[in-house]
Amino acid sequence: MNTLRYSVNNWRLDLPAGVIVHHQTGEIRRLGEYQIKLLFCLAQHAGQTLSRNELTALVWERRVIGDNSLSNAIHALRVALEDDGKLQKVIKTIPKRGYLLEAEYCQTAEQPTTEGSPQGVELAIAPGPEPVAPSACPAIKLSARLKKIPHALILAVLAGLLLITLSGWYASSIHNSDMVYHEQGKNRFSNIRTYKVSLSSDNSGDDDLARFNTFFQKFNQTLINQDAGMTVYYRTTEQMLNYTFAIETPCASQQLAMTLYHWRIDSEKLVNIINRETERVLNEMAECKKPQQ
Repeated sequence: MNTLRYSVNNWRLDLPAGVIVHHQTGEIRRLGEYQIKLLFCLAQHAGQTLSRNELTALVWERRVIGDNSLSNAIHALRVALEDDGKLQKVIKTIPKRGYLLEAEYCQTAEQPTTEGSPQGVELAIAPGPEPVAPSACPAIKLSARLKKIPHALILAVLAGLLLITLSGWYASSIHNSDMVYHEQGKNRFSNIRTYKVSLSSDNSGDDDLARFNTFFQKFNQTLINQDAGMTVYYRTTEQMLNYTFAIETPCASQQLAMTLYHWRIDSEKLVNIINRETERVLNEMAECKKPQQ
């Protein structure tokens, strides 16, 4: 049985899986639930201008959302589709009217529903912790919020490693609690903490994430501006990087687990992926409302 599929700017939409897949490279990019629905809706109405109210009703239905939810979702789609936010060749903002997906960048095709999943960089969102309610005590500092993450997050990372690793030896090592985590580059960034997950017998250095220092330095300032913190856990092998991060603000938290294969080959592409996905998660998070004066 064939089904109609949409492709936007060479990215094929897979609505049930919540991902877009690049036609040439096979790279997989996971989108949020409402982001993929928004893209699907825009593709269905390619060439038509849809108002903010129409998009909100079609995508979020009767849910109550923040004022910037649609704008943030549009921004995340532009990043995922590699659509310059200033040029807006793919998704255009129509002032005082709404948004339009250019028809020339949208294609439709019938493909078998049994089509296998393409190979590529797979990104999977791990279940995040419950949203954090704003503290009633203003004396609690950011460092205290960061300290709450490690124990719960490390369990999620180890569980993720257990699921995605095919090696019985590796799974056995985790099960027998032979995995440890060590903080890397302590106090290097005020609002970012990184932990390396490894076997207790692994005494390798801490330079695996050195290539991310420029990104971390820039993103650290973004976190400071939003009173947010990020904790990173990673595990490396020769061919694979397991990278999990959690972002926490005074009113929300979210985490993402990624598995990147052949990660040592192209450092620039690797950093771009980490950069893109980290910014996407932060943009998806609910904005903290400032208390009324």
